[in-house]
Amino acid sequence: MKRNITALNFTPKYDELEDRIRISINYDNFDNRVDFMMTRSFVLKLFPVLDEYMLKFYETDLNAVQMPQANQDLITKQDKSTSLADGSNLELYKQEDELLIEVKFSFAKKTKNSIVMFESKSTQATAQLDVASLKQIFTIIKQSIPFFSWGISHNL
Repeated sequence: MKRNITALNFTPKYDELEDRIRISINYDNFDNRVDFMMTRSFVLKLFPVLDEYMLKFYETDLNAVQMPQANQDLITKQDKSTSLADGSNLELYKQEDELLIEVKFSFAKKTKNSIVMFESKSTQATAQLDVASLKQIFTIIKQSIPFFSWGISHNL
């Protein structure tokens, strides 16, 4: 039976030793934390599926006028739901790494939110996200990718 947790925060970090992206979910909560490891191969499959999903359900939001990058950075810094991870808690509460094997997306028509499920063999972490949070989480994950060493374009 899989352990089910509600994902409240996401902390991605490139792990040089494993050569994988570590996504710590609920990094500062020992009982509800999971450390998923995402391979290069998984990344190459995930982001095209995410782009397709976003176009299908949030096309009008994506077509909104884009702000210059400097303004986006300022808003991200001021956003109360976004904060820097406490490095000591990130290591202190570290769990055994679990290989991420699937990410599922579903759309709730009433709320226009997305339900995102991250799954390994033993854990399922679920988050209900609005379009802004969904974009923000996957942008932060994307920023942790070592594009050059993995031979991946920044336009992934």
